[in-house]
Amino acid sequence: MFFHAYMYGPLQGKLRLYGARAVKPGGVAMPSDWEVFASILVKDLGTKLGAGIDLSGYEVKSAEGHKNYEYQYHKNTGRHKLRQDMNVGHLFFDHWNHLRQVDLRYAHGNWIKQKFFDVWLRDYPDPYPQRYRRNIPFNWVKENGILLMSLKDGEVTFPTSASTSHQPTKKKAKPSK
Repeated sequence: MFFHAYMYGPLQGKLRLYGARAVKPGGVAMPSDWEVFASILVKDLGTKLGAGIDLSGYEVKSAEGHKNYEYQYHKNTGRHKLRQDMNVGHLFFDHWNHLRQVDLRYAHGNWIKQKFFDVWLRDYPDPYPQRYRRNIPFNWVKENGILLMSLKDGEVTFPTSASTSHQPTKKKAKPSK
């Protein structure tokens, strides 16, 4: 499995070497590592020839330790990219403890659109800075996304309740009297 062979295993080896020498480790994985891992999981080789979504039908995000997921929109292609984000799936990797724990969640762009993307598009700066950065909070993804899988110490587990018909949580209406 890509994760174990190229991400988790090598990092654990480095951590042992660094620990023996009292060297503080740097980052745990590159964004491209998460994109390749996601590409394998969803069987989407992508079409990354420049600006745009990471894979053909998915945007890939990662965050360490339940932090927010950052979206960046660049000067010349930002509005177009933001509109693309509304129509594709989003894969959210949350990882902590040096990749010893990883959760992967999914939310479609149309689930995210009203709460985030529509607002970001409405507030899009003009004149435009070099990058327009926005975040989706971890808690929103946890509450509204579908947990697809978890990895613990390099071993994968799948939730028993994952459903592809999931929609974002909405406040329940009070029963009429």
